[in-house]
Amino acid sequence: MSYPRNAFSEQNTKRLWQLIDEHPLATLVIPNSDTPFVHMSLSLNHEKTHLLGHANPANPLTQLDKAHLQVLFRGPDAYLSPSEVKGLPLPTWDYATAHIRGQLTQITNPEEKRSALHQQLKQFESPVNPWDMSVLSDNQITKLFSQLFFFKIKIESITGTFKLSQNKSDETRQRIAHLLETQGNPLSRYY
Repeated sequence: MSYPRNAFSEQNTKRLWQLIDEHPLATLVIPNSDTPFVHMSLSLNHEKTHLLGHANPANPLTQLDKAHLQVLFRGPDAYLSPSEVKGLPLPTWDYATAHIRGQLTQITNPEEKRSALHQQLKQFESPVNPWDMSVLSDNQITKLFSQLFFFKIKIESITGTFKLSQNKSDETRQRIAHLLETQGNPLSRYY
């Protein structure tokens, strides 16, 4: 028996990239560490070949240059009750996740650091009134770059688990999607 069940395995990279863009807070698994997990926002580079991030010097990632890591992105989820969804025999929990395996490499080049930070700002800042690095002097940017550990994770594989009641009838799944949409739960878009 395979786990997760094949019915829940997501291989469509377009859907996985979208989940990562919309839910950038990642859990990184740190091998052989007293801190087995690190949580931080990561963004995809334009070519979707690397994840980009930065951390403070106390973060255990700073000791992992060239290490292979596992990264989990947790998308939307929902508890589903038979009292709310006709056709569900038992309560269940549906969810969407993306999993990446890759190699972490420190970014040392100042222009590459600037580009990585710019990519994250572009993704995370509000388009209405975005903060921009141009408000900092060159000295401030140099100091900032010296105080942070910039890195990229080369994506070696990407998979996902989209448990969306695929083992239920189409009619039941439509009811679930409708319920979630009425509740404003973004998981509804994945059905």
